[in-house]
Formats: sequence, C-alpha cells, structure tokens
Amino acid sequence: MENSIDAKATSIEILVKEGGMKLLQITDNGSGIQKEDLSILCERFTTSKLTNYEDLNSIATYGFRGEALASISHIAHLSVTTKTESDSCAWKATYSNGELVPSKPNESNDPKPVAGRKGTQITVEDLFYNVPSRLRALKSSSDEFGKILDVIGRYAVHTEGVGFSCKKFGD
Repeated sequence: MENSIDAKATSIEILVKEGGMKLLQITDNGSGIQKEDLSILCERFTTSKLTNYEDLNSIATYGFRGEALASISHIAHLSVTTKTESDSCAWKATYSNGELVPSKPNESNDPKPVAGRKGTQITVEDLFYNVPSRLRALKSSSDEFGKILDVIGRYAVHTEGVGFSCKKFGD
C-alpha cells in the first residue's frame, strides 16, 4: 500500500483469501512501474525513488520497495502486473528469491505483455509455502484478516485523497 500511495494512486483495492495466506492482491491506479525497472524490482536494496545521493536529504516517500518485495519473493509466489501512462500494454513479471523467473516452465524470464489498466497489481500467493514453521505460527484466517483490516483502516484514516477497499476472495 505504501508503494501505491507513493505512486500517487487514488484507489487501492485489496483482495484477501484465507487471511492472506493463500492470496493477497493489491491493485492501484497509480503511475505504474517502468518495464525497464521490472528486472530489478525484487532485488534487495533497490529503489527507483532515489536518483542521486542528495535525494537522501529530502526523502518524501513511505519506503523502498527493494526490501518488502525482495523479502516477499523469498517466502511466497509473487507476480506483478503494471502499466504506466505511456505504455501501450501492461507488463506481467513473476519473481522468486529476488529474481525474475519464468511464469511457466521453458519460457523466458522477461516480463510478458498482457492486458491491463494503468497502475500496478501485486499478487502474493501461498504465503510461507516454503517455511512451514512460520505458517503454523500464524493465527486463524479470520484473525489474520482482522489484522489486515486494521492496517488498511489506519492507512485509510491518515491518507487523504485515496480510496481503500478490501474484500475477501469469493465475497
């Protein structure tokens, strides 16, 4: 959500399945991500929010995607679909362990052209699929959904000009 707000989104939609453990999808209508940046999107310590050293003196963003998305790509199946205003189509990229990976076996790692609207959609599936001890430490789906609603509510209250919606998958 922070990256969506930083991208000047006015609408952020969250879709949750089984408390976010099976699916957590965040869709925004922000500025999108440049296709050229997709190759490094999930690398640690990577950001497009700084262009030179002096930018560190005037940070006006929520954070740097290089940490959150890199971490998520190590513990879940992660895909990103994004379109900027100038793109003729959206681009979909799939990540694992901080790197671009093919979405299907025997395909290239390159982002694929797809239909899509301006903005970005982050899809996280099977959270902690490869860390069963962490998965067992989570509470019930309804408890985890409640925590998600709490975080969304806090952002909604403090973020002027942005509409938030959260839905359970299938509702």
